[in-house]
Amino acid sequence: MMAKKILVILLIGSMFLAGCGEKTPDTISDEKSQDDSAADVSTSDEPYTEEGDELPVEETVQETSEETAEETAEESDGGAYVINGGDPWIDSNLKDNVINTGKLSEKDDFNVAINYDWIISHDIPEGYSRYSSFTKIGEIVEEKAIAALDDDTLTGHDAELVRAVYQGFLNWDERNEEALAPLEVIVKEIEALSGTRDISEYLCDPNRSVFLPSIFEIVNTADLIDSTKYVTALNFGDLILDDSAEYKNKSVVGEIADTEYRKLFSEIYVRMGYSREEADALYDNAIAYETALADSILTNAELQQPDIYETILNYYDPEELYSLTPNFPMEEFIKVRGFGSTKKIWCMLPENIKKISELYTDENAENIKAYLIVHGVIKCAEYLDKQAFDASISATNKIEGVAGVLADKQYAYRCVLQSLPESIGKIYIQKYDCTETKNTITEICKETCAIYREMLSNEEWLSDETRQYAMDKLDAIGINVIEPKEYQDLSDLDLNNLSYFEASMAVEDYYYKLNAANTGGEVNRNLWDNSTLKTNAFYNATNNSINILLGILDGDFYREDMSKEQLYASVGTIIAHEISHAFDPSGSQFDKDGNYNNWWTEDDTAAFQKKAQKLIDYYNGITAFGNEKVNGSIVQGEAVADIAGLKAMLLLASKEEDFNYKLFFESYANMWKEICTYEADYSQLTQNPHPLYYLRVNVVVQQFDEFYEAFDVKEGDGMYLASEDRISVW
Repeated sequence: MMAKKILVILLIGSMFLAGCGEKTPDTISDEKSQDDSAADVSTSDEPYTEEGDELPVEETVQETSEETAEETAEESDGGAYVINGGDPWIDSNLKDNVINTGKLSEKDDFNVAINYDWIISHDIPEGYSRYSSFTKIGEIVEEKAIAALDDDTLTGHDAELVRAVYQGFLNWDERNEEALAPLEVIVKEIEALSGTRDISEYLCDPNRSVFLPSIFEIVNTADLIDSTKYVTALNFGDLILDDSAEYKNKSVVGEIADTEYRKLFSEIYVRMGYSREEADALYDNAIAYETALADSILTNAELQQPDIYETILNYYDPEELYSLTPNFPMEEFIKVRGFGSTKKIWCMLPENIKKISELYTDENAENIKAYLIVHGVIKCAEYLDKQAFDASISATNKIEGVAGVLADKQYAYRCVLQSLPESIGKIYIQKYDCTETKNTITEICKETCAIYREMLSNEEWLSDETRQYAMDKLDAIGINVIEPKEYQDLSDLDLNNLSYFEASMAVEDYYYKLNAANTGGEVNRNLWDNSTLKTNAFYNATNNSINILLGILDGDFYREDMSKEQLYASVGTIIAHEISHAFDPSGSQFDKDGNYNNWWTEDDTAAFQKKAQKLIDYYNGITAFGNEKVNGSIVQGEAVADIAGLKAMLLLASKEEDFNYKLFFESYANMWKEICTYEADYSQLTQNPHPLYYLRVNVVVQQFDEFYEAFDVKEGDGMYLASEDRISVW
């Protein structure tokens, strides 16, 4: 959907903490971004997703499975996943590995030692692809949010909006009566198109909803060169398989996704009166179109590289851009979408735009139509009747390795969170006063910035010039806790008397028009464009700010009765992690004003890159399971922030009397406890910038002398890493 493509663009400017490593979901059938969020502390996410981030109201604690990994870890086609063979530690996010290995000592595998009892006493609840501290907080927030949605005493325009979507979702009688009728109108209109001239008229129809798929996406976002101004960004439409790499060599999860999306499309299309053969042929044509484009699209792994900016920062004036698409009426398309006054266009992938134009011929018209129809059906399925919704959930669950489903109210809440993120946050805060928490966390943020200044001053490898600018950037960091300074104006959005499908379309169109109205304008940095209910925190490089969402301030991350050790190990490391993103391999390329601008000396750049490469090499040497290695290049930014965040808290701890370092490290490991499906684990390993959770424990703690002293770790122990081999960048 369009929202996903906007996130791809914004990802370049913001490093999210969602779920500390998972990717942010695009649909309500995906896992919530709470487990995706880790700085997103996903993918993006995701991670805290993922990371962003399916939550039953009651905690699910089930009996430990007696089956071995060989008996339980099976693919849908009957083959066994290889989940063992990790080095230097087992992948303890996969429960069967822990069952088969047994409890280990703190000296050999810290994550397993601290979290063993929790891991073996919990199973992944129905409707989830993972279960962790993040999802537990998500359960708490979700239960309270649903209570707010059910509370008729809450008043105001935002309450009316969220209830319209929430109740519309739950109105199965109306949805079942409509059945597939809204989709049938869309499909028949596309089917009636004949050649590219008709397709152009369809795509350039000013009355066509942006809810519907397109071969191009266009949106205003902060210009990375001058982040005070909006720039109009042009990109390609979505890919069915999400990652262009899947069209060259399908992964295990890619194969499953291809199978499940084909089945989902076929089921809905056959229900509209077509044959299964017609459905398969249409799906094949859509995949053929995307395959022809794949070579011109960067892979998800390539998009995660810190040096990506030099590749994707391509600016054109409108006339120059139009020359890239001689076969497509780009000028008209941009105008009818509401961006006609733009003077500058950011084209991330010029070769891709050229390729789309090259393929835009009458000979390829049927494949283009197939692309529009297949994407339309897959997207719309969850907004239609119960049968279509269940089919959509089933497909996503199989792709993520999820068993079971959630309650309808949980899905309804997720729909609201996805479509009206700020409005649901506003009524939540209306019901549950957060003033004291906001003040407390704001003070912790300020205290952490102060300790980070001391940390920077102690970095001997930095020149005085770069150090001073780093401190200036630190001093300029904005601190946003729980809510933005200003909200989007939704006063003209009217959802009265609309069906669920119509309301969903109206919301997306409204937000799109708000975005289009920013063409050529100044960026309003008081806006957040996020939901405070996500279990997440994030650093935004384009305005140099840390943003701590309400959805992460509970459970294992923040409670009023926490000891200093617990507080520093949880929300303290989260906040420090986000600050560290200002100085990680990506964030360090932006100046204190949020602009992509080199402020490093050549010698300091070389020293920084040498340190980062040492970290990359270390992660590259880790085997998660089977032959699957960690990609150090992808995770370097999050890994740098993880280690620097813990270092900042240890510096703060050094100022405390009788600080209990054992409790501190145990609390840190407890925060990252997780079990997940193979599919979710594999996706995070191969595509997400957040390291697997067990590595966010073991690799991070083994960098610090305090850990070795607290647990008497010696050479020869599994957690030992010689001081000269340690990989802290800061």
